[in-house]
Amino acid sequence: MQAIDRIADGAVQEIILNRPDKMNALGNSEFQALAALAVAVGQSGARAAILRGEGRAFCTGQDIASLDPSATDAERLMREGVNRAIEAVYAIPVPTIAAVQGHCVGGGFGLAFACDIVLAAEDAFFGSPFGKIGCVADSATHYHLRQRLGHHMASELIYTGRMLSGREAAERGLINAALPPDRLLAEARKMAATIAQGPTLAFRESKRILQSDAGFAATLDAEAVAQGLNIKTHDGVEGFRAFQEKRPPRFTGF
Repeated sequence: MQAIDRIADGAVQEIILNRPDKMNALGNSEFQALAALAVAVGQSGARAAILRGEGRAFCTGQDIASLDPSATDAERLMREGVNRAIEAVYAIPVPTIAAVQGHCVGGGFGLAFACDIVLAAEDAFFGSPFGKIGCVADSATHYHLRQRLGHHMASELIYTGRMLSGREAAERGLINAALPPDRLLAEARKMAATIAQGPTLAFRESKRILQSDAGFAATLDAEAVAQGLNIKTHDGVEGFRAFQEKRPPRFTGF
């Protein structure tokens, strides 16, 4: 397997972070490969995607073991590496699920929360320990913590570096669910398979609207436009016919 790999058979595709010996810490070449793979998944006709890591960790972010801070252009490193990967995962047009085991910190935190749904093992760990190495939290950590937990809890986690277990992250609403470790991947695949049987074009529109972070009136308007387009698609017509004929719909994703 490559450091960044892909399972591309079927309607559900998987992107795999595969540096278990490094706890899936990634260098810029791996982040760039991840970005390219995310674009490929988005263009492939997949109807759902899973992002996961091999080994004991989901992802521990940037591989800084050999970096010299005095000789590193950190801004350029981020813009060309981790930020590009996070943006590419966020831009995958179909529903995405992060399946998180072990540590999920730094760039790994940003990658997980670039997905639409985050499932984690109960004993996973989420956090922002940047202060412990004298750095500013990055990878959209400020955005995600503030959006999900509010200013005060975001501040506590950033300033103290306290880690949240998967169980606590779920209880606080940071993630969707915490699961026994041996059930995590199976449950992620089950959810992805269910989503992949749905009206993919409608889900793409919903994803676009959710990501727009628009206000009330703008959201109503965007929904009306999307509904007008979607109802004429194969799945839009099929959904109505199935309801009228009292049978399960057979969605194709188009």
